[in-house]
Amino acid sequence: MSLLKTLFTLAVLTILLCFNKPAFAEPLSIGEDIPYSVLVDAKGDLTFEEAEQILRFDTAINQKNLSRGYSRDTFWLRFELSPNVFDQKDRWLELGPNFVDDIQLFYREKGLATQWQNRQTGDLFHSVSDLDYRNPVFVLPSPSAEAAGYEVVMRVRSTSTVLLAATVWPPEEFLGHAARSTSFWSFYFGLAALSSLLALVLALILRTHLLWTATAFSVAYVFVASVQGYVNWVLPVLGIPLQHYATSVFILISFAVLMWMSSETINLRQHLPWAHKILMVACGVTLSLLILIPLDLYGIAIKIKTAILLITYTLFIYSVFHIWIRDKFPLSTLALGISPMVCMVASLFGVFSAFGWIPFYQEVYVIWQYALVENMLLVLAISVYRIRKRRLEEFDRQKLTSDLAAEREASFNQRQFMGTVSHEFRTPLAIISAALENLQLSESDTDSPRLARYQKIERASERLIQLTDNCLADARLSAGATALYLEPTDLMRLLSSAASLVHISDTHQLVLTVNGRAASVESFNCQVLADSAMMRIAISNVIDNAIKYSNGGDISIDCSVSGTNVTVLICDQGTGIGTLEPDAIFQRYRRGNSSKHGTGLGLFVAQQIASASGGSLKLLRSTAQGSCFEFTLERVIKD
Repeated sequence: MSLLKTLFTLAVLTILLCFNKPAFAEPLSIGEDIPYSVLVDAKGDLTFEEAEQILRFDTAINQKNLSRGYSRDTFWLRFELSPNVFDQKDRWLELGPNFVDDIQLFYREKGLATQWQNRQTGDLFHSVSDLDYRNPVFVLPSPSAEAAGYEVVMRVRSTSTVLLAATVWPPEEFLGHAARSTSFWSFYFGLAALSSLLALVLALILRTHLLWTATAFSVAYVFVASVQGYVNWVLPVLGIPLQHYATSVFILISFAVLMWMSSETINLRQHLPWAHKILMVACGVTLSLLILIPLDLYGIAIKIKTAILLITYTLFIYSVFHIWIRDKFPLSTLALGISPMVCMVASLFGVFSAFGWIPFYQEVYVIWQYALVENMLLVLAISVYRIRKRRLEEFDRQKLTSDLAAEREASFNQRQFMGTVSHEFRTPLAIISAALENLQLSESDTDSPRLARYQKIERASERLIQLTDNCLADARLSAGATALYLEPTDLMRLLSSAASLVHISDTHQLVLTVNGRAASVESFNCQVLADSAMMRIAISNVIDNAIKYSNGGDISIDCSVSGTNVTVLICDQGTGIGTLEPDAIFQRYRRGNSSKHGTGLGLFVAQQIASASGGSLKLLRSTAQGSCFEFTLERVIKD
């Protein structure tokens, strides 16, 4: 949890730094503060002298930064620096941005017949500069007293976007600005390195798609380092325009990875597979645009990339809100989905600025570059939160599985014990029943008071036999031995045997009918497919309940034939099951609300036996005047 808090703290800190950047001293900007005239050289064949002469008589004034998008034209600018700009002190001219290929600077004192000074810089020339700094900086000495300041001509051309941010600084203010800026970006790249390392470690440990995308997204920081001029400054490899190609290559890779990450943040693979496929295709197409860079078609690659971005960003925003509304995303998932949106919107401002559709501001690039870190940290934080939540759920699931296994084992042991005890009861109960039968047969006096006592013992013995049979049947059914031995069985004899409990009751009478008419065992010949021993237990359980839960009266059993099925209705005049749901009465160990007797096992066992025999048992009705249960059994039809 401490790791999660740390990641969230860093994410918030990056946002605060992004929007609370130190207030640098404002220099004079070419465009906003110092107007200029511009000449478009479509063929790029104008010499300096020709361009300077044309610009000298150009009265059109521009007061915005030069921003012409991805153009192969050459642009010539002319402006003047008055003596007031210098205030009798040297000034430093800072040029940018660093991804402009070729900038030539021509300057001389105005009003004097001096030679034009010529300097050349750009990322194809390793940003040649008078100062050891990441941006090209040229020292402009204070003009002599006879001069009316400086006149300056610049030529700008680039295979990437044509942008120019030229600023004039007092040296002391520039040094303070450079120190603050270097500290600012040092913190940025330190944070980027930390988040990248953390993403890699977590990806190796946890191995999730989202963390691998976060790791891959670290390439965006190489692009930022190129845009900010750190590649040429830190790695001045002569003869190799490393920064030039790094800027082009890594911007395409960064946007491709951003699309991949966007899909993984909201798990489009699972929630909207078709949208995930579209994003992955767009990712692949964006990466394939890398081949256009060595063919000197970078501008075309960027235009295609921009079209893809507009389509995929719209699709992603639709997907986030569609899934959020449809699946009720938690707030953390929604925040994770919105995080790439912030990065996308900020990047679109940068793209629009690069195309010249909106004015160029350095702050736009700074915000976008900090949005990369914020997005990375938020992705890491919520990834860790997701994984932690998933592991807690897995722990709870394992604990539940363990508890269920323990409960299952305890239930099995209980049934085994009950089955063993019940089995051991059968022999002494059989002996008691046999001895009791002999005692009744040996009694010659039908009015003997001993016969009444024998009948009470017989009823108690039958109850114990019934309970023993139920326990054994439950143990057998629970053990999976539900494959009963089904054979043709005489229904009336089965019912008569199962209803023996009624005959030994002093207060109940058995009413046996067929289709509502009185019948005897011999009068109705019908055979059903059943395991006679198990089915006797099932029917006996229902009859036993009818006796237990009624103070007296008729226990009626009615049989009817319908096609291949036989229906047996067993009704009583008891108190019913109360407010209990009809299906609940058949659950193991459940009894009716009015029940004060029994274990709640009889009806469960009866229904299981009926189902295993290919039939059914259900409660037709239950009121305060009695209950009625229905057996459905398969009839045996003789050829």
